[in-house]
Amino acid sequence: MDGQRVKAALVGSKLRIVATALGALVVAVGAAVALGVVGVPTVESVDNEFGEVNDTTTVVVTDLTVHNPNPVGTGFLDASATYTVRMNDVRMAEGEKRNLNVRPGENEIRLETYMDNRRIPDWWVSHIRNGERTEVAIDARIRSGIVGRSVPVEQTQSINTSMIARFNSTETREIDGDSPVLSDPMLYVNETRGSWGNVTEAETPVNTAFVAYNPKRVPYTVTQIRYEITMNGVTVGEGTSDREYVIEPGTSEEIATRTAIQNDRLDDWWVTHLRNDERTELRIEFAATVEAEDPTSLTGETVSLDVPLNAITHEETIETDILGSENESAA
Repeated sequence: MDGQRVKAALVGSKLRIVATALGALVVAVGAAVALGVVGVPTVESVDNEFGEVNDTTTVVVTDLTVHNPNPVGTGFLDASATYTVRMNDVRMAEGEKRNLNVRPGENEIRLETYMDNRRIPDWWVSHIRNGERTEVAIDARIRSGIVGRSVPVEQTQSINTSMIARFNSTETREIDGDSPVLSDPMLYVNETRGSWGNVTEAETPVNTAFVAYNPKRVPYTVTQIRYEITMNGVTVGEGTSDREYVIEPGTSEEIATRTAIQNDRLDDWWVTHLRNDERTELRIEFAATVEAEDPTSLTGETVSLDVPLNAITHEETIETDILGSENESAA
């Protein structure tokens, strides 16, 4: 029993000695930092760019220039680097690199952060609700576990888009029906309007309207409007509006239709956007089903025509520089 007590006392003494030594080291390092003898490494500059992207994941590559003011490496400081990207406060990507041993002077550190593409619809909703504006906030910092201090570098930049504004127009455009019984132009569109609807987590509505003029001597009944929205060839919305409109001869009628982007398709679009150097071709196409009296018929028969509304197709080029990779970002 006496031997066991002696052994336990010796072990306990060793543990206390180690703990005391570690505590003294932490105090010493903390005091050295406070006195300016030992400094926590600082981030001098940050360069960001998108790396590989696939159907589920986007890699964010970050190159940090880190300055170590100490005459020795930082292994004793328990240093780590962390990185976070937020877009309109939506956390898009975050990563960490531990056990940094930064040499004296300037060092280049590369971080790879993985972003889940399923977060894209959440960001998109915030972008539209914010008037097609996104604030990108990038936070990179070096932290010392021993000292308990971190040195952050924050970068912010704005992304602005204008995807449907140019749909608003008072230009008169001819609509051809390519009908064997009705000569072209079959209709004139004298005005088009478009605006975002009430965006939800599921969809992004686009409210559109156009004023159509009937130059013929027979009335038209528009029984259906069809639409398709594509972004870089990815179909992100499609549907029909079955409300009927009658356009009497020599008169104009405003035809309204609700189109919508399905937000769960936006992660597929995102892949194409990055692979195309952050460039997107947005396209909204319309077609109509029109019923009219056959002017060649003696019995008042009607014809049903599928009319492509090519003249009011909306096209827009969207370009972004989300991480500011086109310009070197310095702290």
